[in-house]
Amino acid sequence: MAARDPAASASVACAATSHDSSEALGSAEDLSPRSAAPDRVAHSEPAFRRLATHAAARYRPAGRSPYYFARGKLGGDPVFAVLLRDGQIKDGARIVDVGCGLGILAALLMAASEQYESTPSDWPSTWTPPPRRWTLRGFDLRSNAIVAGQRALADVRDRVTLSVDDVRQIMLPECDTVVMLDVLHYIDPAAQTRLLTNAHAVLAPAGTLLLRVGDAARNWRFRFTSAVDCWVSLARQKSWPRFYCRPLAEWTSLLDGIGYSVVAQPMSQGTPFANVLLIATKRTPPER
Repeated sequence: MAARDPAASASVACAATSHDSSEALGSAEDLSPRSAAPDRVAHSEPAFRRLATHAAARYRPAGRSPYYFARGKLGGDPVFAVLLRDGQIKDGARIVDVGCGLGILAALLMAASEQYESTPSDWPSTWTPPPRRWTLRGFDLRSNAIVAGQRALADVRDRVTLSVDDVRQIMLPECDTVVMLDVLHYIDPAAQTRLLTNAHAVLAPAGTLLLRVGDAARNWRFRFTSAVDCWVSLARQKSWPRFYCRPLAEWTSLLDGIGYSVVAQPMSQGTPFANVLLIATKRTPPER
C-alpha cells in the first residue's frame, strides 16, 4: 500500500509535467467543508529547490534509482513545500508517516533544519520556520524502499525509524501528526475506515492527520491520475492493480464521522493530477 515511491523514471516524468490544476479542483469555495487557498508557487521557490537538492543528496549512497526518485519527487511534488511553508508539522512533533517509502519527508525535514540553522536569511520570509526536535516513525510494505531509506538516514536513526509493516494490521504508535500521502486508494474502503480510525485513536488531542487523496469527482484529471497510478503499479508489481477512490465530499464526510475537523486544500499545483490535501484535526471529544 505504499503509494509514494514509484520507479524513479516514472517519478521524474510526472514531476516534470507542468499544468495548472485550478480547473480540476475549482475555486477555494468549491472545496467543502472548509478550504484553504491554493498555492501555485511554493515548490518553485529558489530556496526550496536548493533545499530539495540537499535532501535528495542523502540518497546517493543508496543508488541511482533512490537518488533520482527523491530528487524528482521533492522538486516536482508541491505537497512537501506546502507542508513546510504552512508549518503543518510543529516543533517537537511525533510524526507517523504511513506509506513512507524512502523516508523522503524525514530527509526534507532534516535538510530544512540544517539550512535554517546555518543560513536563516535564506529561508523564505513568508514561510513558517521549519520544525525542531521532531521524531518520525515510517511504515511501508516495500522492503527495498525501507532499506534504501535506512541507509540514507542512518546518521539520524535516533530520530527516524523506518519499518516494513502493513499498517492495516498493526496499531500505530501514539503521535502528534500522521502523514498519509497518496496511500489510501490502494486499500479497500473498510480498511480505509479502520486505518483512519486507528490514526484518530493514537493522535494526541488536537493532533493532525495530513492526508492527500485524489478527488474522484474531478473528471479527466482524475482519470489521468488513475492512469499514472496504474502504470506505476504495473511497473512495480507486474499485475493489474485495483484502486478504491472516492469523491472529495465522501472523503470529508468519512473523516468528519470518525471525529476529525477537515480543511481541504488543492494539492496538485504544477501537475496534471486531481489531488487534494485534507488537513484533518482531531476533535476532542468527537462530535456525534
